Amino acid sequence: MDGSQSKISDSQFISFQDFSPIHNAGNNRQAQLNLSPPSHQTYGDLSNDPTGIGILEDLQGMPSSKPEDEQQRSFWTVEYYQKYFNVNTNDVVQRIRRSMIPHGTDNYLITHIRPNPDLYGPFWICVTLIFAIAINGNMANYFQTAHTSKYHWKYDFHVVTYAATAIFLYAWLLPIALWGALHWTISQRNTEEELIEAFTPPGLLELLCLYGYSLAIYIPVAFLWTIQITWLQWILAITSTILSGGVLLRSLLPVIEGKHKIIYIVVILGMHLLLATGFMLCFFYASSKVTPVAPSVVSTTVSTIAKSKVFNNITVAAKTVTVKS
Repeated sequence: MDGSQSKISDSQFISFQDFSPIHNAGNNRQAQLNLSPPSHQTYGDLSNDPTGIGILEDLQGMPSSKPEDEQQRSFWTVEYYQKYFNVNTNDVVQRIRRSMIPHGTDNYLITHIRPNPDLYGPFWICVTLIFAIAINGNMANYFQTAHTSKYHWKYDFHVVTYAATAIFLYAWLLPIALWGALHWTISQRNTEEELIEAFTPPGLLELLCLYGYSLAIYIPVAFLWTIQITWLQWILAITSTILSGGVLLRSLLPVIEGKHKIIYIVVILGMHLLLATGFMLCFFYASSKVTPVAPSVVSTTVSTIAKSKVFNNITVAAKTVTVKS
């Protein structure tokens, strides 16, 4: 009897019953165990599943991971050059202002040029400087010759050609040469101290932008050069060279450290001073454009004219005597 009862209790103890997933018995606190496999939906084929179709449509509407401005553009399209002119007025004004006065607290190339180098500002600075030199150079020429009554002044249009050639050659060829020289000298470094680069070498676009903005200081100086005072013109040329050249040196000094440092400093400041001096001497220098006539030439001319008149008078007199006779 006891054995049958134990078998019944064991069978009841180990029996399994199916319970409903939702069982709200009043006072039944028994634990419920659902051994059925979890219900889940697989998405092996999203194209045939309604939910998968919605996911695919959402993914197709998402933008590409590669920005549009970084996508490959053709060299012959206008869109290819848009990245070089992506600046606003405030950026250009700040870069022009910073290019005229060197600051010891920050590096002009790193803080203002490197985040977004452009060619918009350098191009218009060069064009503005060309016309500023052409207009003010002719004004200086007029002031130098206005006091002479026998000199007929006229506008010299060749000044535009001369100024454009000098400015664009300086703003393009010098950065290209400097870029090649910097990469060559950096590759020649062989000591551990020189190989530690705290400053990434500037690229060609950054140097073009840096040198283009460095010419902005000569635009107001071109107006001041019309004042026909020699010592003032020289002071303006030297001061503008020191200010603008100081910005160039302050920007490039971290990358030109080494045995070639003195050479770079002399070349950068020397070429900047040569440009300013050339502008002043060729277009604004306080010297008369009228070539004075030597006194000997004047006396020779006067004597020749006098002799010619005397000879004409003698000839006329001789003819008169011959006719009377």
